[in-house]
Amino acid sequence: MDTNKKVLVIAYYWPPSGGAGVQRWLKLTKYLAKLGIEVHVLSVDPEKASYFHIDVSLKEDIHPNVKVHLSDSFEPINMYSRMVGKKNVPTAGYSNVDEQHWKHKLVSGVRSNLFIPDPRIGWKKYAYKKAMEIIATENIQNVITTSPPHSTQLIGLKLKRKLKDKINWIVDFRDPWTDIYYYNLLQHSKISHKINLKLERQVVEESDRIITVGEGFKTSFLSKTNKVSPDKFEIISNAFDPDDFKMKDEVHPDEDVFLTSYIGTVSDKYEPDVFFEALGQLAKDFPNAPIRFKATGMVSERLQALITSHLGDKASFHPPVPHEQAVHAMLKSCVLLLITPGIEGTIPGKTFEYLASGRRIVSIGKGDSANAIVKCNAGAAFERSEKEAVYEYLKLALLDYQNNIPFESNYEELKKMSWDYKASKVSMLLK
Repeated sequence: MDTNKKVLVIAYYWPPSGGAGVQRWLKLTKYLAKLGIEVHVLSVDPEKASYFHIDVSLKEDIHPNVKVHLSDSFEPINMYSRMVGKKNVPTAGYSNVDEQHWKHKLVSGVRSNLFIPDPRIGWKKYAYKKAMEIIATENIQNVITTSPPHSTQLIGLKLKRKLKDKINWIVDFRDPWTDIYYYNLLQHSKISHKINLKLERQVVEESDRIITVGEGFKTSFLSKTNKVSPDKFEIISNAFDPDDFKMKDEVHPDEDVFLTSYIGTVSDKYEPDVFFEALGQLAKDFPNAPIRFKATGMVSERLQALITSHLGDKASFHPPVPHEQAVHAMLKSCVLLLITPGIEGTIPGKTFEYLASGRRIVSIGKGDSANAIVKCNAGAAFERSEKEAVYEYLKLALLDYQNNIPFESNYEELKKMSWDYKASKVSMLLK
């Protein structure tokens, strides 16, 4: 595909940053470049950034035609992490936040009232200046800003107000802003909350187009103003990269372990308790079965304690790993736990990689994720009140494992859920 289209993607989270937030535009830029679009990415200098964790291996997935530009930044979160201790700085999803602990309250209060909309606001000045240079030098027509952090959207807002119709400003919301499920943990004052609502509304109203990952998020942002048509929104969900699953035919679950796994971040707000109650009961009812649970990523202390109370030494917890190892952990599992918090009508990015793994999925929480799982014949979804149903499904999975009955999902349905397909939808929004 030959094209003269050019795009500047402004993204705070970019390799060597790790985590789910990096994947979306790392993959979309890869496949936009493959479509022949000239892609520029503006991100923060890693030496100045405050990332939750690092995954240097993701650098290998940056398409060689993608031109990466870095800018300076002022990161106050690095300073107060030294003041209160790094473990007290909220991670992605606020998975480590104790609402009662004074240090956590202090951090959240400082974060929400001095740095609006978030502590990465110190990047705005430097990124804006750098973006203006790139747009002028490279003759860029399209600018995409992706968040969180939502301060990134203020860079786009300033560019749009300065350049007006010279750029096509596309906003990408990977998560809600004032409707994010942990917003009430942020210790906002009435003033900071009012400012957040105003900034959110301005971004929604003044952007040219808005991309978000599901109908639920679209509804959230439409509710902030009566000046925007639903037609302004394009739903482009997350996806999976077939290149990441080339090892699929070579990596299999261990035959001597019935392994259930969770890969990623999980906070208390996710409320996955029913799964561990059911799995714990299964372990008691089948004491000789090699039942194990393994979490790879960020799990709150309360949830670690809850999981251990049900499973004892059958449960293990491991820190975040590079993305390739995360995929490997999926493929080594018999059952993958998916938890869907927050607004209905959205699909967490993890869902697509779980689906691509071909392993059986148990989803706690329904909505669009459940529909995708059913469509791909990839497992089952349950409400948080359905302990008995979760138990029976896990028992079925265990019996299949014991009888060497393979699990097979419908991989053909996955083809519309790949990043190359999603990139083609993004390309249609570019001028």
